[in-house]
Order: sequence, then structure tokens, then C-alpha cells
Amino acid sequence: MEARLFQWRDIINSLISDILKTPLPVGVDQRRALGKKQRDETPISALGHRPVITRSAPHFIHTIESHLIAELLPMRHQRMLAGPAAFFRGTAELMAYDLRHEVNSGIEVLSSGDAHLQNFGFYASPERQLLFDLNDFDEAAVLPFEYDVKRLATSVYLLGAQMHFDADQMDTLVKQVVRIYRKSLKTSFKQTQLERFYTTSEVHALIGGIDAKAAGLIDKIVTKAKSRDQASVIKKYTQRTASGQLRFKVSPPRSIHVEADTEVSLMQGLLAYRETTRADVNLLLHQYHVTDMIRHSVGIGSFGTHCYLVLLMGPNGSSIVLQIKEALPDRHHLSLQTDSASLQSETQAGQRIIAATQILQKASDPFLGWMTIGKRSFYVRQFRDMKESVDVTKLNFEQFQAYSEICAQLLAKAHAQSPQAAVICGYLNKDFDAVIQSWCLDYLHQVVNDFAAFAGQFE
Repeated sequence: MEARLFQWRDIINSLISDILKTPLPVGVDQRRALGKKQRDETPISALGHRPVITRSAPHFIHTIESHLIAELLPMRHQRMLAGPAAFFRGTAELMAYDLRHEVNSGIEVLSSGDAHLQNFGFYASPERQLLFDLNDFDEAAVLPFEYDVKRLATSVYLLGAQMHFDADQMDTLVKQVVRIYRKSLKTSFKQTQLERFYTTSEVHALIGGIDAKAAGLIDKIVTKAKSRDQASVIKKYTQRTASGQLRFKVSPPRSIHVEADTEVSLMQGLLAYRETTRADVNLLLHQYHVTDMIRHSVGIGSFGTHCYLVLLMGPNGSSIVLQIKEALPDRHHLSLQTDSASLQSETQAGQRIIAATQILQKASDPFLGWMTIGKRSFYVRQFRDMKESVDVTKLNFEQFQAYSEICAQLLAKAHAQSPQAAVICGYLNKDFDAVIQSWCLDYLHQVVNDFAAFAGQFE
């Protein structure tokens, strides 16, 4: 256990070292001045230039899918073929490659790496408050800050197009989303670092200033989210056997019971996972025992990875369902790897994802932890504990606008946790809004062309 804890500290220290790798002045004003100097070296207008990039989207996707479970690929493809927005959501590797081949600001922060509109959602804090925040960090890394902004703004365009919103309205909205990111980041620095650290993403604190219609919609979602507790998970995902035992429902190939050797490996992994949790959570889990496991795939981008649900029962009949999710390298690095042997060194992705979650979210699931099984890395969290997302395809324009603006504000608050954020404040001016909006409008053509190339394989 002691060796494992030292390894965990090494991962955290390595991530923090990446965030802090550029020496910075102590004062916020001096950091802003550094940002203004950086703007002279890399003008904001340069962030709007898209070089000609020659690549094959199907080739990139095939490389990613060579690491996934083959029998699940048809279902994954079906989800990606729903439209350009779904395709964009499932292919973070393509945009990651493109962004790395163009001019960047040179100002890096700990980034989500995949900050599209559908990677924000509701979940419970340890105090059982309902929060709304970024909620997927599989692609988290130290990256130029504008990567997240470009991915968020592009997703606004894609989902708006899917809902056939007016093109002029969408141009204005995307520019507004970028503006709110910029303004929110600068507003954050009217607070002290400690005040920024304690900023809440509690739902009612977020919706106080938005349109009444949108607030009403969120209130309905809040009510639904609060009903999604462990009891509702048990009701939906399990059933009683003839002998009265509680077991998971199965629906092959998406949900299947695991083989005996996999079950043994997961049981051993769960013992290691407990050592990475908080002391109180570790003690709690000691009072539960595993009664069932299934492999259960979720999402789009991660559909086809090795993901499992574990049912644990306590002495008084209480239950917990944990999700064990495979932690792959971020998609950019994974897309450059051509065989499974190249994954041998990637045994720390789970730690990276958990660390990024705890830094970028205002509060996190207390059950977060990680494990390594053989050459595969995993992270663990509660399954569906007050988790809910907004179905943006059912929003009217005013609701969609309010939702997009809240996401931009939260992205800025997440970036504000990095020391380089003060440098960003000095770097940015109002030109940033139109430059990013124009870039994203142009990038839509790339997404549509990539989607067409992918879809063409199935005609």
C-alpha cells in the first residue's frame, strides 16, 4: 500500500509539474503583463488560421478502434452515424490532431481536452448537493487554453445546426459563448486564489441570473436528477433471481456477465482501488461485499472500452453500484499507437484522469479512485449517483443559448485553477471572440467532411 501511495503522489506531482513548468511572476498584474507580451509574439489573429492538413479520418478512427472490443464496434458505429454532432463527440482524436498542427497561444492550462456541450452535466457533491460542471476528463491534459474553447464553440455550432437554428443567430451565439468565457475568466481574477478554489457549481447558484424559461427547464432536470440515487439504479439495472439474489440484468453485447478470470482480476483490482480512496470511503467499502459484475458500455467515444459495473451489498441490505471504466491514453496519443504492445507503458491514465477531475471540478464524487489490472488502467466512480445531462436537442433557442453560456462560464472557472490563467487574462482582448467564432465556423466543414468519409464506409 505504501508503494502505491508513493506512486500516486508521483503522478500528482508530475501533473502539477506540467502545469507549473513555465516559471511565472508571483503577482497577478505581472502575469497579465506577461500575457500582453505573449500577444505581441503570437497575435490573437493567428489563432484563427487553419493550415491545410492532409489526413484520413477513417484511418485515425480505425487506429483508435484497434484498442477497443471488436464485438461492440457495430453499436459504436451506429451511435457515431447519428449525425455530425454525434460523430464529433466520438472522435476527439481528430480535432486533437488538427489543433496540434496549427499556431497556438503557447499559454497552457490543465484542460478538459474534450469540452463539448454534452460533456457537462449534473452530479452529486459529497454533501449531497446537486452540482453542474464538466464531467468527463478522459482527454484531460496540459494544453493551450484555446483548445478547450474551440472544441466547446464548435460543438455549439454542430448542435445548433442539428436543431436547425437560424445561421445568423448561431454566429452571434458562438461569439457570445467565447465572450462569456473571456469575461468570466477575467472576472475570476477579481477574487483571490482561495476564493476561486472554493467557487461553487451548485445548481441554484448557477441559474439565478439566466432566462426564466431556461431556469424552469433546469428545475425539472434537477428534480429528475435527485431521483437518480442508488435505489433507482438498483431498480433499473438489477433483478431478483429465483433464489432471491439481486443480480444485474444483461443485454448482450452491450451488457454481459464477465468470465471467471476477469471476475478474479476485478476483485483483486477493487482491493487496490480501495487503497486510493479517502480513508472514510475505504472504511465504508470494507463493510460491503461484491455480489455481481457485468461488462457494461456507455457513451460514444468510450463505447467499446473495457467498462464494468460492480454491485456491492452491505450488511443491512444497502447497496452501491460502482463503475469501473478503462482509462486509455488521451486520444491524440492513442491515435499514434498502432498495436496493443504500445499501451504497455500506459498504466497511469487512471491516476491522470482522477487528478484532473479533482482539480477541474468544484467538488467531486467521494468514491473516485483508480486501479491497474495487468497492462490496463482503470478509474472508479459511483454509477449514476444523481447524474443527469441536458438533452440539448430538445431545447428551444433561448434555452440552448442559456445552456451554452453556462458551459462557457464553467469552462473559464475550471481554467482559472491553473496559474497560467492570469497570463491568459492579459493575453485576451475582445478580438478573441470573433477570431474563435470564425475559426469554428470554418472547422465545421472539416467535421462534415470527416463524417462523410466515415459514413461512406458503410454505404
